[in-house]
Amino acid sequence: MTPLFLSIPTARSLYDGEEDGGEDCNEDEEFNVMALRKMVKIERGRARKVRKELEKERLAAASAAEEAMAMILRLQSERSSVEMEANQYRRMAEQKQVYNEGIIQSLQWIVAKHEEERSGLEDQLRLCRRKLKIFMKESEKDESEEDHMTSTLEDYSPLDDMGSVVSSLDFDG
Repeated sequence: MTPLFLSIPTARSLYDGEEDGGEDCNEDEEFNVMALRKMVKIERGRARKVRKELEKERLAAASAAEEAMAMILRLQSERSSVEMEANQYRRMAEQKQVYNEGIIQSLQWIVAKHEEERSGLEDQLRLCRRKLKIFMKESEKDESEEDHMTSTLEDYSPLDDMGSVVSSLDFDG
């Protein structure tokens, strides 16, 4: 590039009035014009190459941007899908928890009913045991009274005692 700038002032200085030799000037001018045209041609070629490289870089950047956008969209889609799946599992877990709580309450109610029934049966059993003890005591009394009565009856004649012997058990009906 430096020769371009050196030759341009020289060509201008020739046009401005420095006329050392008329023919030399024309040859120099032709040489300078030819050199300038050659340099312009080279610079245009370089500019074309730079534009091609720039276009390649622009296309590569656009392609990379498209790929990045496609990846972003794919990742957003995946994230959305994962979030929907997680929400579905969360709802399902909540429903299962509600169901299990219902089952637990139902089982607790059943256990409470069985406890009430068991408590009632235990009360009945205690009452039956008390009655049995009372009956056993009275039965022992009765047996001893019967033994006593049989022995007494054997001593007495029916004509001697017109009354009847009544035990306390006869009134407990």
